[in-house]
Formats: sequence, structure tokens, C-alpha cells
Amino acid sequence: MAKIRIKSAGKIIAWMMRGIAMTLRFEIEDNAAVFNTTRGNTIWAFWHNSMFLIPWLHSEWFAQIPGTVLTSPSGDGQIIADICASFDIEASRGSSSKPEKGMSALIALAGKAREGYDIGITPDGPRGPKYRVQPGVVKLAQLTGVPLIPVNIHYSRAFRFKTWDAFQIPLPFSTVTMKFHPPHVIPRRLSEEEFEQRRAEIESVLRVHTRDLENAPADG
Repeated sequence: MAKIRIKSAGKIIAWMMRGIAMTLRFEIEDNAAVFNTTRGNTIWAFWHNSMFLIPWLHSEWFAQIPGTVLTSPSGDGQIIADICASFDIEASRGSSSKPEKGMSALIALAGKAREGYDIGITPDGPRGPKYRVQPGVVKLAQLTGVPLIPVNIHYSRAFRFKTWDAFQIPLPFSTVTMKFHPPHVIPRRLSEEEFEQRRAEIESVLRVHTRDLENAPADG
């Protein structure tokens, strides 16, 4: 019965997502040419609290490119996986913040990236720290050579949950502002210091364009 409830929750949320999305206004700044019809696949990195619309967005705008996302192995992760399935997006179960639990998911994601899938990762998920890019997303880009695109998503009006990340659901008829930043291509050979520099650069891009950093922990 527990599994039935989880699957039902995913389907209900997916329908709610569709209903809300139909009322929203979008303002897009595409500095990564993601809307170029001849583009290759990419890795999207976006904060955990802004991910609500991502399955609908990818299905609506980029249905021609298969997609997969990294979700946690928890019950909440299963709900996210079920939501994604409603939009024909696959899910790999693991963690971007816990290498011992995320290695198998990283390998699976690398395989999907090489097959031409767009990859979606919340680099500060699934448990934070908030607005801190964990190394997993950078390692994935390094292993595959697939461009990594930082993506900022802001809702003009949103309901915010009392969770570690203040997870947001946009309110109907609000405005969604999205910034696709220039892609980062991570070289295969890097020293530890160079790798950390690349990670910090990506974190800095995402943080600079995040509007509620007053509620976030200091960098580092």
C-alpha cells in the first residue's frame, strides 16, 4: 500500500504541475543556446528549491531530447521519480552530496549523457547545505565532456515550505524568470586545486544570480 500511495502522490503532483504551468508567464535569458534546435545534450545544474517545474519545462520545450534526473534514494526521491515518469523523464537514484551513495548513480548518469540525454542535477541536494555546489555534478561533466549549464530559476510569487532549502512552488499566474548561463566544459585532466576552482566558479555563477541569498549560509 505504501508504494501505491507514493505513485499516486507523484501522479497528483504531476497534474498539479501541469495546471499551474498553464497559468505562468516566462521570461527567459538563454546564454547557452539551449533553444538551438541543433544543440547537443547538456547537464543542467539548478538549486534544489527551484526544481518544481523542471520536468514540465523539459517535456514542453525539449521533448526531442531524452532527459534524466538525479533523485535521492529516499521516499521523496521516489515521488520525484514518479513525477518525472509522468513527463517521460527517467530518474537515477543517488546523491550529489554523498559519494558513497551516489557513485552508482553517477555511473548511470554518465552512460545516459554519452547516449545523448539531457541530465538534470540539483547540486545542493538532497539535504544541503543550501546553495552549495557539491562535486558530483562537476565530476559528471568532467567524465563525459558534456557541457554543464548553471540554471537559475526565480518565481515572482511562490509558496515556500519550511524545509532545509525552503522548497518553492510557484503560485498560479506568477512570473518565472530563467537564466541559462554560458556552458562550462570541464577538462578531463585537472589537479585537485583546478577541480575545486571549477566547482567554485559554477557555485559562484549560481549564487550571484540567486535572489534570496540573505537566507543562505556563507560560501565555503
